[in-house]
Order: sequence, then C-alpha cells, then structure tokens
Amino acid sequence: MTVATHVLFALFLAVALVGATTYFFEYLATSATELNRQLVVGVIAAQLVIAVAAVTMARFNLAVGAARLFFLFFVVSAVLAAITSVLAILFDPELAFAFSTIPQLANLPSLVVAAVFVALSIVVWVKITSQVSSFTRWRSTVLTAMGAVFPHGQRERHFASAPVMVDANSGELERRLAVAERLTAPLLEHLIRMPAVTVVQGLEVPGSRTAHVGHAVVAGNQIAFIDSLLWAPGDYVLDAWGRVVRDGKIDEHINVTTAIAEQRLAADRPQLVTKSWAVVHRLADAPLTIACEPNNAVRLVTPEELLREVGEWLAPVGEQLDVFALQFAVNSRLK
Repeated sequence: MTVATHVLFALFLAVALVGATTYFFEYLATSATELNRQLVVGVIAAQLVIAVAAVTMARFNLAVGAARLFFLFFVVSAVLAAITSVLAILFDPELAFAFSTIPQLANLPSLVVAAVFVALSIVVWVKITSQVSSFTRWRSTVLTAMGAVFPHGQRERHFASAPVMVDANSGELERRLAVAERLTAPLLEHLIRMPAVTVVQGLEVPGSRTAHVGHAVVAGNQIAFIDSLLWAPGDYVLDAWGRVVRDGKIDEHINVTTAIAEQRLAADRPQLVTKSWAVVHRLADAPLTIACEPNNAVRLVTPEELLREVGEWLAPVGEQLDVFALQFAVNSRLK
C-alpha cells in the first residue's frame, strides 16, 4: 500500500478506537433506568467495532467476503441512524435530547463528527480494497510466471521447443536452417555462465505460420533474438533495406527477417528491451566475409562476434532475473 493509505488507515484506527472506548465508558456510566439511551450507546459502540474489524480484515486480505458484509452493514446502519437523528432533531428536539448519546455534545455536532467518520471509513475502505486487490492480482501474475519459468519448482537454464521437422520433402533452405540452428546451440551455452541468462529455443513469429526465430537469450528484461544462417563461401553485405548482397549482387533467395520477427514479438511489450542478431555459419571451408550497413535493425555476425556482442549487451543485467520477460519467451516457443 502507499504511504498515504497507511496514514489514513492509522488515522481511521485511532479515531475508531477512541470512539469505541468513549462510547463503552458512556455505556457503563448510563443509568439502568435509561434503557433506550443505553441501547443507542451500545449499538454505536458495536458499529465502531464492526467497522474496525471490516477494514482490518480487508487490510490483511482475510475473509474478504465477510469483511464486505461487515462494512456494508456498518455503512447502511450508520446512514439510517444519521437520517433518524436528523428527523428527530427537526421534528422532535426533546426526543433527540433524550436519546443524546453524549450529553456533553449537542446532537448536531455529534452528527457532523459521525458523518466525517463514516466518510473517512469509506475513503480508507476504497483505498485499501483497491490496493490490496491490485497486489493480489499482481501476486497471482507473478506466481503464474514463476510456474512457467520454474517448472517443477526448479530453475531451468535452457528451454527447448517443438523441433522443426526436416524430411525428404524439405527444401535446401530448410535443411540449411536446421543445421545452422544446431551449430548455434552449443555457442549459446557459453552465455549461461552469467547467473541469470536463460536460452529459449524456437520462438513463433506472430502472424506467420512458418517463420520462427531460432533462439532467444534472456537476462533481466533484455531479450536477444538470434537467427542462424548457413551460407556458401562469398562476400555478403546486409544493406539498409534488409536485402542480402552476395558478391556485389542482390541474392533474392536469401532473406534475413530477424528484425521483423523482433518487432512483431515485442510489439505490445514496451517493458522489454530487445535486439536482434543473425549469425552466419560457413557451408564450406572457404573464405566467407560478412558486413552490415550502419543503423541496420539486425546485426549480421560471425559465431565469434555473436558471443562477444550478445555477451557484452547482456552483461549489465546478467545477474537479474525478470520472470515476466522469461515467461514471455517461454510462452512464445513453437508448439
């Protein structure tokens, strides 16, 4: 709860307890011949006790249903009592004086004090119930996230997804992709040396039935999206439009869509900090050079550069575990 709510709750308790104590002693001091007045004093004292019980139960999230009934009873009975008192003051002042709960106070000031207390009670009740309810929802969300990222109550450092099926009908690009992802997997295990780093394999791309991101490396609220490529020898450049230029010519058969996948995955999660890489493995033992034009949304890198850049990017949060970021990555896996 906020500091203001704590202060209001403490003020409410102090006023209610002082009032209940005052009315209790007034009840004891009332003559046995004044049964009507004794009844009124006793009812008011009981109302104050019920109000304290209801608000305190709500504060500690105990028997919420009963607390609501108690508080509703307190408010309704207090309002009815106030209406009755006003009518008595207006139409029968002698009767009002005869039932005056505290003779030292006039009826009108007593009603004003009662009205202020009821208003204070309602304000405190609304603030406490709304904030406790928000905390309860947040706690439930955290427990759900922890259930996803701590299966069987244990910390996992690697989450696999359903494997991408490669068979006799698969094309050359699908086969290369599968091999490239298998080559990348052992590289990412080096990043697990950082305590909070988790590797998630195979993420679905929203809006696509076939595209996926090979790996996600999560630390804190940062997620590195990594695609894997297996290319033949040559000189490659990823231009500003995301096109692959091979040996000076645009290669229409190669697409690097990691940046688009990153945008779709993190579109409605502004709390996440994301970055994408595409790691290139060599298809043959021959010269292969890669380059990326400045300000490109995805970094085209070698395996060595991938480890260095991703490691440096995640290092500042390498000891922070964000269960919501990790839950998002785990729930995004290929089904």
